[in-house]
Amino acid sequence: MVRLSFEVNPARDYSGVAVTGADINNREEQERVIREYIERRGGTYVYTYDEPDTSAWKKKRVKQPDGSYIRRVIRPVFDAALKDLKAGISPGDIAIDGLVVSVDDRLTRDHRHLEDAIEAVELSGRPILDVSGTFDLLTESGQDMARIMVTMNGKQSAATARRLRDSHKSRALRGIPVGGNRPFGWAEDKRTVVLREAWQIKAAARMLLAGIKASTIVRKWNEAGRLTTKGNAWSRRTFVNMMVSPRMVGYRVYGPASIPLHMRYLTDSDGNPVKGQYEAILNEHTWHSVVALLAGPDRPPAHENIGKLKYQLSGIMRCGGCMKKISGNAKPAERFDYACKINDGGCGKACGSGLAIDAIVTKLVHARLEEQHIEIEAVPWPKTEELEALNASKATLLAQYKENPDMGAHIFPEVRKKEAAIAALVKERSAHTRKNALPKRTNMVEAWPDLEVEQRRAICAELIEAVILAPATKGSNRFDPARLQIVWRQE
Repeated sequence: MVRLSFEVNPARDYSGVAVTGADINNREEQERVIREYIERRGGTYVYTYDEPDTSAWKKKRVKQPDGSYIRRVIRPVFDAALKDLKAGISPGDIAIDGLVVSVDDRLTRDHRHLEDAIEAVELSGRPILDVSGTFDLLTESGQDMARIMVTMNGKQSAATARRLRDSHKSRALRGIPVGGNRPFGWAEDKRTVVLREAWQIKAAARMLLAGIKASTIVRKWNEAGRLTTKGNAWSRRTFVNMMVSPRMVGYRVYGPASIPLHMRYLTDSDGNPVKGQYEAILNEHTWHSVVALLAGPDRPPAHENIGKLKYQLSGIMRCGGCMKKISGNAKPAERFDYACKINDGGCGKACGSGLAIDAIVTKLVHARLEEQHIEIEAVPWPKTEELEALNASKATLLAQYKENPDMGAHIFPEVRKKEAAIAALVKERSAHTRKNALPKRTNMVEAWPDLEVEQRRAICAELIEAVILAPATKGSNRFDPARLQIVWRQE
């Protein structure tokens, strides 16, 4: 006996008590109907093939060995059932003489899978039946009837999917929030801002733009016991997805998962973002700056340089022997070294205490800051108005096409030009945002103890071209400051 798919019904209390009549088609009911069908025919129930949360119709992308993609319905339980049918042995090593489904669409709604089922029946001589007696894949007429029914069931599934898409699109155009768990920053109605959480998001945005890494913010949130709306600890992926979500600026989130999350919002006929029926938490300038840092086109991959940026002089230090850049290496008791490692392609001759080196370089940096009276101020991106003008021009062109579709051959080449210019400016804005993601303080010496390590490193990188670490002399137990050579940047 086999039941090839079912969906968990939210109206069902799975302690075993039915709470509404809507759960008549649940798993237990289907199994009972099939058991009775088998026993009436003098058979014996052997095994149930459960296939939860698996569609018999929806296709997924499957990557081929040559890199191309095909779309197929993926059903490993179904495939296993057919394999067992051919062998005549169930997973419990008990002989089986056939498979039974409650209704025909429980078997398949895909023609490829139907042909696989027909082949399994023909090769094994064992039937696949449904309790209504609609088809019997042992006979030619039953096979033809099954093909017709799969066609009709597939058409019904396609129509249902289309109606759902239209319904979702209609609600999205009205800005109606989607279902599911409440997003962090908003109440259960998904419209009203939760002030405490909104303050937390705004503070995180300020920290990101001050040069603090997302992983550092996540660590601080978890240490403070701040949890997601599901009650889980924060991960970097969850945090980044939240911060780059268009919901942050009040846009209605909408679009397939193949689109980057920060671009996944609905636009109206004029190309303007559709506003959701919820309050914004970040203003558009701040959000775009955050997106540029976390999801911009020129950002480094999330895994790149994470370890190298963990220490104040990582990537700034160079080995005095081979001149290769070196980074910090953790030691017990919160100690660390700056070391040139042979495994990383270095000569392995230079190594020094990270705490001692950081202390020496910090004093020199402080002296440099006091001497030069450096002030790091926010530098606005100078082409904001140009980008806004291009977006407005693109929206105007699309509006003209809507009024006069016959002009599409002339309008869309201009739209492509605008889009190319917009993409170039967005890329430039991302680079500008990352370059200016430094602490916006006027007195760095006083602020230094409160800065995160990545902020300190950013300041060091602004002032220093390189710190050269010479190899140690034999017989020396304490770090010798004379081993360090500082190459300052020119003003």
